[in-house]
Amino acid sequence: MQSNASSFQINKKSLIKAAIIVFALIVFSYCLTLFVAPGSYERVEDGYGKSAVVPGSYTQTAQPGQYPVYNILFSIIKAFAPAGSPNITMISIMLFILLIGGAFTLLDKSGILRAVIAKIAAKMYHKKYLLIAVISFVFMFLGSFFGILEEIIPLVPLAVGLAFMLGWDSLMGLGISLLSAGFGFAAALYNPFSIGIAQSLAGVPLYSGTLLRLFFFIAVYAVLLVFLICYARKLDKNPMASSVYDADTARREKYRLFPEQIKQAAQFKKAPILLTGILMALMFAYLVSASFLGVADYSMIVIAVIFIIASTTGAALAGYKGIMRTFFRGIADIAPGILLIPMAMAVSTIISDSGIQDTLLYAASSAVSGSSPFINVLIIYAAVLVLEFFVSQASAKAFLIMPLIVPLAAMTGVSGQTSVFAYALGDGFLNVLYPTNPLLLIALGLTTVSYPKWFKFTIGIQLVIMVLSVGFLMIAVAIGY
Repeated sequence: MQSNASSFQINKKSLIKAAIIVFALIVFSYCLTLFVAPGSYERVEDGYGKSAVVPGSYTQTAQPGQYPVYNILFSIIKAFAPAGSPNITMISIMLFILLIGGAFTLLDKSGILRAVIAKIAAKMYHKKYLLIAVISFVFMFLGSFFGILEEIIPLVPLAVGLAFMLGWDSLMGLGISLLSAGFGFAAALYNPFSIGIAQSLAGVPLYSGTLLRLFFFIAVYAVLLVFLICYARKLDKNPMASSVYDADTARREKYRLFPEQIKQAAQFKKAPILLTGILMALMFAYLVSASFLGVADYSMIVIAVIFIIASTTGAALAGYKGIMRTFFRGIADIAPGILLIPMAMAVSTIISDSGIQDTLLYAASSAVSGSSPFINVLIIYAAVLVLEFFVSQASAKAFLIMPLIVPLAAMTGVSGQTSVFAYALGDGFLNVLYPTNPLLLIALGLTTVSYPKWFKFTIGIQLVIMVLSVGFLMIAVAIGY
């Protein structure tokens, strides 16, 4: 039995739960303004066209409790244009997700998506654990080398569908795609949005210090691979051990096939499959080369165009009727989910508009004043972990914290290179844990996984990664990295 539901349709229960959690965080952010005094740093334009804080320029500007309570709701609207300027990044992500929603629904309804997944599953059905190793590495590689995170959203339904076909669940699909990309983004080797900008702000040679970061990448990959394979083995022994087993029922019935059925499902018209394969290869080629060609800012546009071409042309070659109707139905199906994006951004809007963001930065930088570099590097790491909750964008966070942290850290024996390393480790991993990150909420909404279940699934490995991060930071200080 197959479900007629689209694989790219926002799950309403997950959406409602996520919206409640995010609204609670908006209220929490407002409550902070009642107790934390607003303040401000002077800012100067840097070579990137961004404003960086001036160390030593902090002043308190008012008493706590001056921020109006109606901003709890108004902040969601203001997220579209913070500081009076349109939030181009947020608006672009929203449009990107809408277009991808239409394209993927068309790929799904026309049977192309199922056939592509079946072809992969048919070849790797008896090498499932090797497939986990390869796919998770590819996603980690894209995040670590090129800072790709939002752009992997279109691949989440593909990974989830593949997980179903191999006998696993939605959590496994998210693990080999979203979790892997997020961990790669944090275990950065050449990530331009964290390592590149942070090293420039710290006055460190661009992309230097790669060797220690390479060892860290390998360690994180090993931990992630053990985690994913152990979970896959658990489901292979007992599929009902999945915490989302009941919620996955409809989608599992659509994609869960036995080996002979997989071979049959892979028998599809060659033209649309070939076209889809070529366009997917072009997409990966673009993602890999975009940073070198200086066109990374256009990634979401290019990916959206590729998916629209693949879906519309592929569906036409497959003889599917009602192409435009299905495309726009897909946009309508996913539209409710994008409301989570301005809601999540409202948290950082409140923190910024109320003036307490700079106060929190001042408190963090003031804490880096002890005599032990081992303690100070942990303070830097912890400060970024906290700031990540309010400001998820890596480059924006770097401009806020690096100009403050680096000179203070240097006075206490923490090198600029180590400060950058601490920043990168604090910046990325929690992108796939904190509910203030709209990417995470949208990805979960595309599956049957609620945020509480995702938190329970990933908190263990997140704690292991934190311990690993602290260990590597101790090594960095000890060797004078």
